[in-house]
Amino acid sequence: MIPVFSERKDPLSEYLSPVLKGYLYDCLSEDYCLRSDMKFLVNIPLPFTPSDYVTFQKGGDISLADLADNIIVTMGADSGFKYGARYKRLLAKLFDEKLVGAILSRAGEQLQQKEYPRACIYARACLLLENDDVSAMYLYACSCREWYLSLEGDEEAFEQITALKEEANAFFEYCTEADSSFAPAWYYLGYAYLNQALYAKAQLAWSRFIALNSDEKDEAVTEIKERLQSLKEPVIIESGINHMIAGRIEEGLRILEPYTETEFAGWWPLHFYLACGYRQMGWLTEAIEGFQKVIALSPSHYESYLALAELCAQTGEAELAEKYGRKAELLRHGLEEVVSGGAAV
Repeated sequence: MIPVFSERKDPLSEYLSPVLKGYLYDCLSEDYCLRSDMKFLVNIPLPFTPSDYVTFQKGGDISLADLADNIIVTMGADSGFKYGARYKRLLAKLFDEKLVGAILSRAGEQLQQKEYPRACIYARACLLLENDDVSAMYLYACSCREWYLSLEGDEEAFEQITALKEEANAFFEYCTEADSSFAPAWYYLGYAYLNQALYAKAQLAWSRFIALNSDEKDEAVTEIKERLQSLKEPVIIESGINHMIAGRIEEGLRILEPYTETEFAGWWPLHFYLACGYRQMGWLTEAIEGFQKVIALSPSHYESYLALAELCAQTGEAELAEKYGRKAELLRHGLEEVVSGGAAV
């Protein structure tokens, strides 16, 4: 279900609201509001740039287009802005139904110029005016995606990148809910699911993309067909993992064990779920070997060190149990520091 944009929790306002620091706010006179049939604007402050504010204070004419842009930016930067509903009424009174299209064009221009915060702001403003506009959803998702890609590698931007990824993925999904024939959204959704190791969902998204775009000469079609081929085995592995998670251990082991002799032998999640299965079956030696393979491939895997400490204690290997327990404790404290904003492990 597509949420009402103005009523949802806004995860990006803290990253977009600094744009508003350049504005000064003042009200139109009550007399002007009443004469202009805009009683709803009485005592409602409007955003001005510093230069426009000086002109306004001196009684000069202010560009209606500039004022509208300030209002649109204010709304887009903070979807819960206190006077957002009044601003929407003002825009509806001053402009016709072509306004959303004009704002979308502005969003597209900003995205093309790599002004990602501004692109997000204009696309969000469109969604505040037309909640189910597929083009606005798509532009917003693309803007979020390009923004977080531009930030990758910046450790201090971890939380921002996470918020942007979640927004991008959510709005690509909303695009497909609003219009299941909107092929570009399925294209990006496939990559979003792939990055989350949701291989079956990626397969479904890309299969949908191919069904909607059969142009053999399209490079994207060729690319996704190749991706679909490479997903066949990961989808089977994912099904095995899902069996394990659901408690169908023997079925999960039957599917997963053959992959330890394939190119996927270097994939630590495979060994982790196998080790968990062995542990549940009571095969402690196999479980210990499995968790040891995990930490050989992923040296900071906390859950595996913890499991090894417990298993070694069970098998009477006290020295190893202490060693693995000590490492698990160090990793646990490191993870706590990351969560609390401290140094990364």
